Amino acid sequence: MGGGLLGIRGPRIGLRLLLLGTLAALAGCDALWDAQDWDREAVAVFRASNATDPGDPGQPAALRTMAWNIKYGAGRIPFWFDCWGDRVAMDREEVIANLEAVAKVIDEMNVDVLLLEEIEVNSRRSAYVDMVQWLLDHTKLNQGAYFETWDADYVPSEGLGRMNLGNAILSRYPIAKAERIRQVDRTDLDPVTNAFYIKRAIGRVELQLGARRAAVFVVHTEAYDNDGTKQKQIAQIHEVVTGEALPALLGGDFNELPPSALKLSGFPDERETAVCSADFAQPPYTPDVMQPFYDDLQPWIPLARYGATEAEQARYFTHSVLGPDETNEHGEPGDWNRTLDYLFIDPKSSWLAGSTDVLQHKGQRIGAEPAAGATDDRPTLASDPLRLSDHAPVFGVWEVP
Repeated sequence: MGGGLLGIRGPRIGLRLLLLGTLAALAGCDALWDAQDWDREAVAVFRASNATDPGDPGQPAALRTMAWNIKYGAGRIPFWFDCWGDRVAMDREEVIANLEAVAKVIDEMNVDVLLLEEIEVNSRRSAYVDMVQWLLDHTKLNQGAYFETWDADYVPSEGLGRMNLGNAILSRYPIAKAERIRQVDRTDLDPVTNAFYIKRAIGRVELQLGARRAAVFVVHTEAYDNDGTKQKQIAQIHEVVTGEALPALLGGDFNELPPSALKLSGFPDERETAVCSADFAQPPYTPDVMQPFYDDLQPWIPLARYGATEAEQARYFTHSVLGPDETNEHGEPGDWNRTLDYLFIDPKSSWLAGSTDVLQHKGQRIGAEPAAGATDDRPTLASDPLRLSDHAPVFGVWEVP
């Protein structure tokens, strides 16, 4: 979902705000956090140490694409802001083990273009592992761009310490241009908390596909705002992507349900007994804000395929705070329970027929079900995404004209 807030809870709020304010005054503010007071700026391109020639992409180029919120390499470790655990940081061995499992999924799906949310490059929480470079060096992907959204030298709340979180786009094909586009900030936070808070951004790259280019966008919107920030961010994303002149792919964690979602509240991974502050209360979902994406772009799962019953829609759920080895207050094991993650392409592109899916469970057949009586030759998923993150990967083959 949204990633950790500052985690200010209960009677300690005054002490923490005082500490943050004192540190800011002593350090001159900008030394402790990146204010990110830009509108649009270029970002650096990472390169794999073992890059290979991707070859001619062809025309149309059939790019195997995937978007995945990887929960900063934490797998199913229950962190404090999940409201089910008390972990604050991992050791390097834990992070690398989780990244190895993530890399197996990437290689199993033979991904050409990978959109990642909640990835870190220099955070105490993830043992200071540069996840962008690590994944480039341990998959078949060659180049990547990192779009920083949370950069603070020191966050004292819950002992988080150094934080550098963001989104990324990794590609088998060259990245000719990479930039981040600032999104609107929350207005319902006090000034000190806001200074240290996540600054959402749209990540955009231009892929060089032979003699032509295509645009790829990665996003991760707000989750816990009470001032309509998420809805404003989603509207901005729609405006930016529908105004793109190049063939375009959009993906990421929107923290919002599809417009025809039947279940809007009361999810089984929400705690009934309070252990988190109001900072982590999920505002009501507003699925209607996603309708323009279905009207003006091509979703990887059309609403007709998404279904009209909860059982049909469950096949495309992408999020669960609880993993399969954890249980809620009723003793029910965790499983995917809502759809928050998406892939869309521009109207002139197309999805390879039958290729799109949500990677939910080990052993599932990947792709749309074949017509009645046809041979089912779909590949079987060997990995188990339910144990690798609180979000499932979404996948499809993008045919770029």
